[in-house]
Amino acid sequence: MTPVTDDQPFKGHIRSMVANMLPGVVLPTIIYFTLRSSLGVLLALVAASCVPGVDALVRLIRGRAPNGFALLFIPSTGLSVGLATWLHSPVFILARGGVTSAAMGLAFALSALLGKPLTRTMALHLSSDQHEGRRRLAERWGHPRATSVFRMLAVGWGVLLLLMGGQQVLLALSASPGLVMILEPPVHLTVTALGIVSSVLYVRRIQVAHPELGLLPARFASPAA
Repeated sequence: MTPVTDDQPFKGHIRSMVANMLPGVVLPTIIYFTLRSSLGVLLALVAASCVPGVDALVRLIRGRAPNGFALLFIPSTGLSVGLATWLHSPVFILARGGVTSAAMGLAFALSALLGKPLTRTMALHLSSDQHEGRRRLAERWGHPRATSVFRMLAVGWGVLLLLMGGQQVLLALSASPGLVMILEPPVHLTVTALGIVSSVLYVRRIQVAHPELGLLPARFASPAA
């Protein structure tokens, strides 16, 4: 999603991101359609929306750090489930993902405006497993030119997430729960993949002009890669 420098940590973290994202996107749909006939639409949606919370709980039991994205979704899940149960409307659960995406988009955009882009924070986390390696990269990526790259990425992801959030909310308000559960996973994955590819292409162009910034691993930085 963001620029890194070491191939091995990059590959490992990307595999981890995919492993964390796929269950959270695909499992709710499977759970919903499995339980809908026996529990009804609302309770099936409640069960499906609990996936991030269950994931965080399992990680804590195993002594592992919870997925940051799962922790982000837990408060919004609790609020949306409470409103849906109180008002007997599944729309609050269906629109939760869109509202969260929009909130993340605003956070990315605001971080770019303040000159502390979240994309740089995420890139440092993905770049190395060693504290010393992250510290050296933080010094290098503190350069004004590197900061401008990360700010542009933050703006791009902010706009993308705001648009995706709006689309998700609109779909939740206008389509049936079943259709929302079918369409949202592939749309989410497609938009995320397009964002990643666009980010890599943009950063690669900057890397060619300014290789001293070390924004990408060598194999990704080459125009022929």
